[in-house]
Amino acid sequence: MKRILISILVLMLLGMMAANAHETFVRPISGWVNVGDIAVLPIGSGHNTSSTELPEGFAYVKISSQSGQVLNHTLNEKTATNGFWKLYDFDVDEPGLYVVDLYHTEGSWTHFITNPPATGYWEHAYVDEIDFDALNTTGWADDWYVERSYPKLCYAKAFVAGPSSDFSLASKPIGQALEMVPLDNITSVGDGEFEFQVFFQGQPFDNLTVTAERVGDDTKLEAVTDEEGKVKLNLTESSEITEWLIRTDTGMDQRVVELTDLPRGRNSQEKSYVGPVYRTALTLRNDYIMNPA
Repeated sequence: MKRILISILVLMLLGMMAANAHETFVRPISGWVNVGDIAVLPIGSGHNTSSTELPEGFAYVKISSQSGQVLNHTLNEKTATNGFWKLYDFDVDEPGLYVVDLYHTEGSWTHFITNPPATGYWEHAYVDEIDFDALNTTGWADDWYVERSYPKLCYAKAFVAGPSSDFSLASKPIGQALEMVPLDNITSVGDGEFEFQVFFQGQPFDNLTVTAERVGDDTKLEAVTDEEGKVKLNLTESSEITEWLIRTDTGMDQRVVELTDLPRGRNSQEKSYVGPVYRTALTLRNDYIMNPA
């Protein structure tokens, strides 16, 4: 019966689609589980809250239980899929809070502006892998240049709560390179203003734009982290079940990437942004506590 219910919930979740996928996230089917249940974790990639392409490349998921047990799994061609979602599940064999930690990379991308100011194309490679002398620049303007080149490194986090959950564990960093930490109790999601802290390489990171988007509503809330990496967003929602995706990324922040000279058209003076881009997505729900029947 549990598996049938889970299948129905998966189909309901997967029914929503969007366009243009570039971020990775985990959207647990339910925030609450009981011992003996199967927790289902749809993993997708998209700009909004729905997946529009399967996460390709290398991805692994780490599940940490409240008692300290760890389950590691690398997603591969055998991983179940449904539409544009990869589906990973695990047996809930003990009570407490489970922390879901996902890492995903699809490799590197380089963006050429072939005909400034805007026309260009993406090469699925890093600048060090590109033979600029062999480029076919037929039709390119004399001022073409590389706008940016970066390895894309995506992180995602979510929580699944069982009986006797210690929700304070959700407010502790887990060591992602770029990480969003909920400072308020996650059981208060939907009740109003909610505070987060952003860490990069273990240190608070200021001046990053953080967005929150409620599943089913493309309207984004935005705020910028302060000098302590902290930010508050109003997650007020009265719906019975609410789910939010909170995201940020380092983009072309020159604390992470560098502005440098690369081969370019003879009439171009443009420099190029080169270095890794880190992206992170945190999923929060308002059903971490089972309502009494």
